[in-house]
Amino acid sequence: MAEMAVPRLTRLLGIVTHLEEHGEATFDELAQHFGVTAETIKRDIDTLWCAGLPGYGMTDLLDFDGFAYDDGIARLTNSQGVRQVRLAPAEAMALMGALAAMIASGTAPEAATGALAALSAAVTDANPVTVIRAAPVNPGVVEALRAGIEQKRAVAVTYVDAQDRRTSRVIEPHRLVTVDGLGYVECYCRRAGDYRTLRLDRIEVAGRTDDSATALPRAASGFTLEPAYSATVRVARAGRWAFEDLPGAVLAVDGDDVVATFGVANPDVVVARLLAVAPSLGSVEPASLRERLGEAARAVLAAG
Repeated sequence: MAEMAVPRLTRLLGIVTHLEEHGEATFDELAQHFGVTAETIKRDIDTLWCAGLPGYGMTDLLDFDGFAYDDGIARLTNSQGVRQVRLAPAEAMALMGALAAMIASGTAPEAATGALAALSAAVTDANPVTVIRAAPVNPGVVEALRAGIEQKRAVAVTYVDAQDRRTSRVIEPHRLVTVDGLGYVECYCRRAGDYRTLRLDRIEVAGRTDDSATALPRAASGFTLEPAYSATVRVARAGRWAFEDLPGAVLAVDGDDVVATFGVANPDVVVARLLAVAPSLGSVEPASLRERLGEAARAVLAAG
């Protein structure tokens, strides 16, 4: 299976940082540190050797000692200031917002808290980013899921879905991710017999088991962006805003209405949008999406 871009980019930058902080290291030492093979480290060095600043002349590239390389040693001779990250104010605020959202969602690694504190100190005396959450994430749940991921063990959870239905499940957790500011665990659910992405703040309790995980993680991380089907919604112009940023949405004005046609990858996200402009809705197709919208609307009325 081909390696995903984000983990490899993280390792490439980590190699440069490690060599700057600790000096030269053998390919075997770097392989052990980053949890890969020595041959992978060698390929990483080959890639870094071709990376650098725009212009990409000989003096613009990262450089390593060629004689040491032949002996299986990574000796960095020019890092091109890779560790000297410079952020514009808007970039710093965006990064702080992303870190704060990950921390609030429960998916952030331990280093995120220190990174946010360092950024806050550099930008201002007080953290200008506040993340408002409707429901907190149980730290014990996150701890149990992280342990399950690291030890490749199944985890028993009690989960409450969007319709307030409580179920007991045994899941095989694979990844913790943040999507639109909310934390999720990507997992294989033995109860459903399929892969699921469960919201962390809807997991009431989680406990580790002695069962080994057997299902491999999906190649794609987060929610799939591949539409399962196409939807067509007629809405008054006041509700147009709910569809303008949907991926691939096509909007057509028809008198006082707007007809939006778009692919549906995650029905729950679309239903939430439709509920937000419910008074402006004229029609919703197909029937399956209309039925899900009806179920969600009835749940809202019952909660009131």
